[in-house]
Amino acid sequence: MSSRIREKLTPAQRATPLEPYIDPGFVHHRKIETILGPSGMRIIDDLIRQLPELPEWQRPVRIDHVYTEIMLAFCNKLSVPPLEEFLVSRQGRMFCSTEELAPCKDVFKTERAVSIWVPPGIYDRRVEFHYSTEHIRSHTLRNELHKGSKLSIIAELHNEDDKVIVFHPIIIGFPWLRRGDSTPDFEIIPWGPEFFENFVEDFDEFKKVLEIPEPPDPEPMRHISERAFKECLRRILGDTATKDWGGETSDYYTAHLHLKGQRVTAAFLLKGPADFVPMDLRHLGKKHDQILRLARESAQVLVVQHCHDILSPVRETLRTFAVQPSRARRYCLIDGRDSLRLLQAYDLYDWAVQKSRDA
Repeated sequence: MSSRIREKLTPAQRATPLEPYIDPGFVHHRKIETILGPSGMRIIDDLIRQLPELPEWQRPVRIDHVYTEIMLAFCNKLSVPPLEEFLVSRQGRMFCSTEELAPCKDVFKTERAVSIWVPPGIYDRRVEFHYSTEHIRSHTLRNELHKGSKLSIIAELHNEDDKVIVFHPIIIGFPWLRRGDSTPDFEIIPWGPEFFENFVEDFDEFKKVLEIPEPPDPEPMRHISERAFKECLRRILGDTATKDWGGETSDYYTAHLHLKGQRVTAAFLLKGPADFVPMDLRHLGKKHDQILRLARESAQVLVVQHCHDILSPVRETLRTFAVQPSRARRYCLIDGRDSLRLLQAYDLYDWAVQKSRDA
C-alpha cells in the first residue's frame, strides 16, 4: 500500500528529528489543576509569569499552550498510554493519543456535547467523550468536532457500563509537529503524526532495496516462512535470532539499525504465509494485543512485517500506538512486496526458500 509521505518526502527528510505536540483548542484548566496538584501548578504559574506583555486576545492562547506543554510532560513522565492500550490494560485513569472522532452535530448549539470514538477495528463497547463546549476556544476545532476529525486528546475515565465507556476530555487539539533542534528543508505543518512513518529503504542497513523495482505482487513471499525471514534479518544485521516463545513482546529485536547514520533500536512483529492474505486487524490477536505487546518494547522503531499486503487499519493502529502527542516513536510497515525486495537486494531469496522447505 502506498503512503503519501513515501511519495512526497525523501528518506533524508523522513529521518529529520521532529517532536510531536498538540495545538490546543480545548483546555480544561480546572481539571488540569486538580490532576497536577500544587507542585505542578507552581511550574505552570512560573511559566505564565514569564510571559511577555501580550495583546488581550493572545494571552489566553499562550496560557493554553503552557497548560498543554506541562500536561504533555506529565503524560510522558507517567507513561500515560494511548486509548487502545488503556482499554486493554486499564492502567491508571487517563489516556493520551490521536484518535478519530465521529461528527458531533450538536457542538454549535449545546452546552454539553458528546463525541464518539471511531475505532480502527471492531470494539465491543462504544467510547464517548462528554465535554462542556464553553472550554472550546478555537472556532476551527469546533468545526472539526462538528464534522468529525482525527484529533489529539488527553482524557480521563469518567464512568462505564456494559455498553458505553465515558471519558471527560482534558485537552483536545490538532496533531502538530515542532522543529526542536532540527532545521527541516520542507514544510512540516501538513504531516502531523503521519510524519513518523519510515520505510524499509530509509534504514542504512536496508537501503539496497532501492536497487530493486517494486514487484507486481507479493506472490513469491508465499514460499518464505516467518522463521526464514527472521534468519534473513539476522544475516543482514549481524544479529543473533532468538527462538519464539509464547510470552514474547516482539518476534525480533535489534540494536543494529541506523536511520541516516543514527543508531536506533527496533522491535519487529513478523507474520509469515500461514494465512497468505492481506493483513487486517484480525491477524493481530484479540483486541489487537500483538501490536499492544510490540508497543511495550523499549524500541525506538516499531516494525510490522507481513508476507502479503498490509491494510490501512493496521497502519492506523500501529501509528496510534507509536505516535502519542506526549511521546513519538517511529514506525514502519514492511509488506510482502518490500519483504521480497529486501530478500532480493541482499541475495537471500533463494536461500530463504530452501530454509523454509527444510523447516
